[in-house]
Amino acid sequence: MYRITVPATTANLGPGYDVLGMALSQYSVFECELSDEIVIELDGLEKEKLTIENNLVINCMNKLFEKIGKYPSGYHIKITNGVPLARGMGSSATAIIGGLLSANALMDFPLSKDAILELATEIEGHPDNVAPALLGNLIVSTKIDNGEIVYKSITPFDELMCVLFIPDYEISTSSSRSVVPKSFEIRDAVHNMSHLTLMIMGFMTGDTNIISKTMNDVIHEPYRKSLILGFDELKKSALDAGAFGFALSGAGSTVIAFCDKADAERVSESLQETRNMLGIAGKVKKIEPCRNGAICEKID
Repeated sequence: MYRITVPATTANLGPGYDVLGMALSQYSVFECELSDEIVIELDGLEKEKLTIENNLVINCMNKLFEKIGKYPSGYHIKITNGVPLARGMGSSATAIIGGLLSANALMDFPLSKDAILELATEIEGHPDNVAPALLGNLIVSTKIDNGEIVYKSITPFDELMCVLFIPDYEISTSSSRSVVPKSFEIRDAVHNMSHLTLMIMGFMTGDTNIISKTMNDVIHEPYRKSLILGFDELKKSALDAGAFGFALSGAGSTVIAFCDKADAERVSESLQETRNMLGIAGKVKKIEPCRNGAICEKID
């Protein structure tokens, strides 16, 4: 039997729209083995929303079987979901990577990690979430003209902590994308390019002053934040409490504050107080970055 552990992710990180994502230390787990028939178990967070019919994990397993031209006679897989659905924490990327790695393990590892990433990107559409879910760390990625996925991994500095407010309400990626304009002024593109470049350098060097000055987006967040209850109030409370960055996590509804570990409790308490004042149901959670990415291990 194999156990595959896949981290949640946060993507965009302000100006990093569709190119930047980071793995988080919160996980979904997939346990699988060959069998005479197909048996699927669903468990974990929000399991009542999961269905066997049109299940993304199973669909991705079939994608890998189709790619290698070989299918098992059967398998038993238990999916234990640990990532909130439709909250901007990479639940679909976690399912995609979990499905592909499970199928790859069952078929004795025919695909390399880069081949898995290419297939995952083909399924997801872009690599910003699937890359950190597979590889861990902070990943800058893009798909070039020949279809190759080019990426660079940045190890988060030791003192980095993420404080998330995860609301109870969902926002689908398609709904969130629908409010983003289809074209932009050149000045907006230059703004994001310059801010993203400097922000990445800040994460590479641990320069939180640079991060705080450049985690500012004009491409997607000003439009998407209209879908997020209390976005401006939550941002102000986090920054006032010591966070050096604040952003929409993925497509939302989750928001994420970046701070030093020493400030994490104060930032957490401030977000909790603000969400209570605003009357928004949800959970504030401190989560460290995940440096390992997805792990596949053989178990008894």
